[in-house]
Amino acid sequence: MIVSQQWVNLFDMARHKITLLTHEFPPRRGGAGVYCEEMAHAAASLGYEVKVWAPGKSDPESNVPCPYPLHSLPLRGSQDWRCSLRLIREVRKNASDFTGGILHLAEPGSLRAFVRFISFAKLSSTRLLITLHGSEIPLFSRFPLEKFLFRKLLRKADGIHLLSNFNKKALLSRFPELASKVVLAPGAARRLFLPENKHNKSEKNEGKLRILTVGRIHPRKGQDRILEAIRQMPKELKAGLEYYVIGPEVRPHYARGLREQADSSGVPVHFLGDLPDHDVRIAYGSSDLFALTSVPHPRSIEGFGFVYLEAAAHGLPALAHRTGGVEDAVVHNETGLLADPNDPDDLVRSLERLLRDRELRNRLGQKARERSLQFTWSQTARTLYGT
Repeated sequence: MIVSQQWVNLFDMARHKITLLTHEFPPRRGGAGVYCEEMAHAAASLGYEVKVWAPGKSDPESNVPCPYPLHSLPLRGSQDWRCSLRLIREVRKNASDFTGGILHLAEPGSLRAFVRFISFAKLSSTRLLITLHGSEIPLFSRFPLEKFLFRKLLRKADGIHLLSNFNKKALLSRFPELASKVVLAPGAARRLFLPENKHNKSEKNEGKLRILTVGRIHPRKGQDRILEAIRQMPKELKAGLEYYVIGPEVRPHYARGLREQADSSGVPVHFLGDLPDHDVRIAYGSSDLFALTSVPHPRSIEGFGFVYLEAAAHGLPALAHRTGGVEDAVVHNETGLLADPNDPDDLVRSLERLLRDRELRNRLGQKARERSLQFTWSQTARTLYGT
């Protein structure tokens, strides 16, 4: 990660106090919530003075005492206009909390409030840091007025954090003048999902090869693509195969369709729902292949994909689509295989290749584990908040 000297100078002066503002935070699920909790925990562990502003009375999903204070926001955490206005009023009322420090707009809901009402926030002597996860870039650029306000806010920012090269290209293709403000810093595996033993996988109880998907049950995550690819596998491969799906059902109609697909797939398919962290960690450790085939969508982007690194930490090779920021999380032919999302046959070929070739799986899994160690939340926190 390369950081400009201007970025370092700006944030070193304010690194003693950080307010992380988010509409998504555990126990609410989602990649942005994971990012916010991990960044806050890493920064606090490094000795920064951190406060998190989040809706409700949320506590991180951990038995470890929270190392930073949580300011409960009196709002639902949506992106509607009333919620945005309430957030800005709360910021204005507590503006002195940010003075001399960094205000980190860490996810889309809080960012949209500032896009709409930045002129009312009345912040002074505050360094503004914005993280873009991916989908905000096309979403906030659809309409001329919102695009104008989005650009205006980004120009005011002291730094703009992007998690992948894909997001960097998407931003600078629309706003090339922001290049000097950008810092590229990836995320990492969620610490509660990391293996207890970093060198050995858990022993499996059965001899079947196990495919695992972790992610919300949503059309953009592409579980239907995996089931269709499994259905097309030769019978001799399916005889030794099983598929496990972990994640909350957020689209009931889509979930029902997946179960119908599963019935005709020819292999045992287990929908485990939204499991506790400990059980997810066990599932990673007892699996052979991680598959998450996110599909392109004009208004929703897979900006990076922390789960790929979680699986990699357990030595799992990945099967994924070449879309969004996934290429920053999975290296084709090194830590996994990337298929063309517009070519279903490419996914079928990639899956069959992985199922047939144990040596390939082992090589990719080993490289994935080694590469996952290069990504830490502490490193990202140091990059963003100063050394």
